[in-house]
Amino acid sequence: MRLGLELIVIGGGGHAKVVISSLHASGWKVCAIYDDDSRKWNQSIMGIPITGPIDRLGEPDHLPAVIAVGDGMFRKHLVERYERDWVKVIHPRAHVASTATVGDGTVVFAGAVIQADVVIGSHAIINTSASVDHDCVISDYTHIGPGSHLSANVQVHRGTFLGTGTQAIPGVTIGEYSIVGAGATVVRDIPSHVVAVGCPAKVIKANMVELYRKNHKP
Repeated sequence: MRLGLELIVIGGGGHAKVVISSLHASGWKVCAIYDDDSRKWNQSIMGIPITGPIDRLGEPDHLPAVIAVGDGMFRKHLVERYERDWVKVIHPRAHVASTATVGDGTVVFAGAVIQADVVIGSHAIINTSASVDHDCVISDYTHIGPGSHLSANVQVHRGTFLGTGTQAIPGVTIGEYSIVGAGATVVRDIPSHVVAVGCPAKVIKANMVELYRKNHKP
């Protein structure tokens, strides 16, 4: 528990509600929320004011921060642009094995299970009730959707999104900045920069949005 410690949250959407709930459960006090959508300014989430645009992070308040944005590429952009003490958030009702490692800025929500010798990078999302079995490697800026289940020795590369209820058999690799659709079952390797759906998961198209954004910083 970190009772009494204060931080700020970046992002004022629905994902922020779950991040803030996890922070409160972990003993953090959220002082303010920043979001670029001006329609949200002077509103609040869970009683916490949305005070203005993300560029206000340049102001010298020195508080640590957590990014509550689901888009992995945008999380990467924020980390590269702003120098902060990025907070790791692990809900007290998540299970993280003592031999697992979780990087800075990563959020692990209620009901998630992270087993022995798993390595999770920075600024990843392990969403509600997802499970990651032993010896998996989950890279930076990934998002493992709610109720997803990864068997042993699965590798998920940087920036990839696994939709709700994705399943992966042992030993498969999923490339960077790909999207795996909700409910898909990954039984063979998935390359980088693609969209894959179905049971078993099959590539249906290139993920051109992420290819473009990867090469054109916002």
